[in-house]
Amino acid sequence: MKTRYFALWFVMAALLFNACSSQSGRDRKAAPAQGKDAVTEAPSSPGTPPGANLEAPLKTTPETYPPALGKVIFFLENSESMFGYVSGISRYVGVVSELAEKPDFVKEDISREFFFINGDGPVLTPIGDDPVVLKKKLNTAGFRCGDITRSNLNGMFQTALAAAGGGTITILISDGIYDIGDGGMTSLVTSGKETRSRFIKRLQNGNLQTVMIKLTSEFRGNYFYASRKGKIAINSERPYYIWIFGESSLLGKYFPDSYIAGELAGYETLARFLKPDNGDLPWQVVSDNSLGSFRFDHRVKNRLVGAKPDRNGQGFQFTVAVDFSTLPFPDSYYLSAANYETEGKFEVSEVRKAVKKIHGLSFTPTHLISVKTMKNPAGKMSLSLASRIPGWISETASEDEEAIGTDVSHTFGLNYLTDAITDAYRSVSEERHLATFTVEIQ
Repeated sequence: MKTRYFALWFVMAALLFNACSSQSGRDRKAAPAQGKDAVTEAPSSPGTPPGANLEAPLKTTPETYPPALGKVIFFLENSESMFGYVSGISRYVGVVSELAEKPDFVKEDISREFFFINGDGPVLTPIGDDPVVLKKKLNTAGFRCGDITRSNLNGMFQTALAAAGGGTITILISDGIYDIGDGGMTSLVTSGKETRSRFIKRLQNGNLQTVMIKLTSEFRGNYFYASRKGKIAINSERPYYIWIFGESSLLGKYFPDSYIAGELAGYETLARFLKPDNGDLPWQVVSDNSLGSFRFDHRVKNRLVGAKPDRNGQGFQFTVAVDFSTLPFPDSYYLSAANYETEGKFEVSEVRKAVKKIHGLSFTPTHLISVKTMKNPAGKMSLSLASRIPGWISETASEDEEAIGTDVSHTFGLNYLTDAITDAYRSVSEERHLATFTVEIQ
């Protein structure tokens, strides 16, 4: 069984409490590397004062919200299973370099801190705040520090989550593989549940968005089996993942989909996780793309009166104009009718981008959603934008490692990780929809 230590440093008492976990290690013959900069145990919240109470609610005031970005902390997994990504020129090296010197960070003089992370604890090795120093370590010699024989994915998440929030964004880069050793598939289940607990505890202390990015890169090195002992040499492409944690407003500003897809070499796809709050989005019923007849009730907004189906038997249809610009999802998400749910007798018939100004609206809509029924339209129509998990997540997961030598797109046990993140976000919010629009029809 793999032992995990996590340390909480208290400023006044300087006491160290150790705990053990059930994480098991992927079998690696190399001995733990020792370096003068190696940190024996990870503080519970890197980049924050020792002794910070991670259970206390995050404090924000109207004067400081939304917060300005003050710091970005990078955590790069450097267990030996990651060496293949830095054994030569690779897209992985290019992506890390791009993120470390992101033009926005440079222009705004945003503070950055860089850490290697590996081992049971996990072990943190400080690299400093200079991107040039980081880039010089993006090779196998530079990665050989800390405890390269072990990795603890749950510990990595705990470390990155604890440091995120307020004006701080954290970035974790890893192959996303649980080390279960001899524990078998049951260890995958228990590891996933632990990940869920880490996220739930953090989300209870403030709203935090998570961006999960899948990328591929050249890989020339050893793949260490997670489900059994042994390794296999691979000279091919392998997937890896980037998790970005922070306030939604900051992630929307500094990491829009256009930047991620356009500037990160090897980008495959992404998912965004956030607590649905069903907040107020600007919306209104409009007469565009309608069937049948109705009038707007000028006393009650979004109430239709005198509603009648089309006389030629084509049913009854109207359109809801919405401004989704404050939500962080790609345009394709809003344009898919499958991502909407309706209550009552209506169904979504069409979703379009709003390309021109609509007279009578006090806002500028981004999308037009048409709903239709072939029945008597009288009653209430409820239209909701659902919170769905992208299909690529389940498609990327693999339950075994038998074809790992030729499989360049799957990650062992990834579904246990992503299910844990999804369940955590759902458990901390009573809402199941990102937005809901209700129209009364008479």
